[in-house]
Amino acid sequence: MAISTNLARLPSLRYFIEVAHYGSFRRAAEQLNIAPSAINRQISNLEATLGVQLFDRERGRTGLRLTEAGRILQHRVASIMNELVIVGEELNELKGLQRGHLRLAVNEVVASDLLHGLIANFHSNFPDLTYAVMVENTPEIVRRLQDGDVDIGIGYNFPPTADLEVLSTLKRETCLITSLDHRLARRRLVRLDEIAGEKFIFPDKSLALRRMLDDTFAKAQLKVHPVMETNSFTLLRQMVQNGLGVSMVIGQFLQYHPERISFVRVDNTAIGSGLLSCCRVAGRTLSTASRAFSASVKTLFSQYGA
Repeated sequence: MAISTNLARLPSLRYFIEVAHYGSFRRAAEQLNIAPSAINRQISNLEATLGVQLFDRERGRTGLRLTEAGRILQHRVASIMNELVIVGEELNELKGLQRGHLRLAVNEVVASDLLHGLIANFHSNFPDLTYAVMVENTPEIVRRLQDGDVDIGIGYNFPPTADLEVLSTLKRETCLITSLDHRLARRRLVRLDEIAGEKFIFPDKSLALRRMLDDTFAKAQLKVHPVMETNSFTLLRQMVQNGLGVSMVIGQFLQYHPERISFVRVDNTAIGSGLLSCCRVAGRTLSTASRAFSASVKTLFSQYGA
C-alpha cells in the first residue's frame, strides 16, 4: 500500500503529534483519553508503514525524543493539521452562508438605490439566506444596532458613537436634482446662487440633510420658494420628476434610478457632502452571513471610489 494512502490515517498522525509534544505516551494518552498501549500500537504501525523510527526509546531517558525522521514528520504533519483546522473553519463558514439570516437597517435612499441590487447579487450566490430589512433614518438605525434588533446598519452621516464600528465608508457629493426639462438639467455644474428663486422641495426637518440645507442656505443668504417637504426621498424624487420643484440629495447611484431626473453637481464649498457608512456594534460577533454581506458592501463602495 502506498505511503501517501497510509498517511491519510489521521488518528495515528494525531497521536504522533501529541506524543511528540508531550514526550510521553502516558501524558499523550491522558490528553486523548485513551490507553497508552493503544497510542504505542498506533505509533509502531506508523513507523512500520513509513519504514523509519520516529522516537528514540532508549531506557533511562526522562522522555521520548524525536529522531531526525520524527522531526521531519512533525514539521510536515503540523502544517497538515493546521490546514485541516482551516478547512473545518471554511466548511463551517459555508454552512453559515447556506442557511444564515441577515438583519439590516438602512436609509430609504440606500434601500431604493443600492440595497435591492446588493441583495439580488448576494442571493444569487447564497439562495437559502433569509433577510429582515428595516428602513429608518440614521438615528433610528443607531438605536436598532444598539438594541440588537439588527446586525448591520447602512446610512448617511452616522453620529460619532463609541459603541459603533465603521466597516466601510463612501463619501458622496450633494447634488441638485431637477426634472429633465428644467433649465439647469443639462448643466454639469451649477453655482448655489443659480438656484435662487427656484421652487424647492425640502426633506423633512427630522432629517440631517434638511438641517444641512437650512444652514447652507442661511449662510449664503439664498432664498428659494418652498413648495413641499417630506420625509420620503422616494416621493421627493417623484415630485421633482413631475416638475413640482427642484431639490438636493446626497450622492447619486444612476444605474439604480428608475426616475427620469437629472443630477447636477453644486459648485459651492459651503455645501457639505455626505458620508455613507456601513456599521456594526463594536465587539458584537457577526454571523457568517453578516460578515460576508458587509464585505460585499465594502466591495460596492470601492467601485464608487471609496
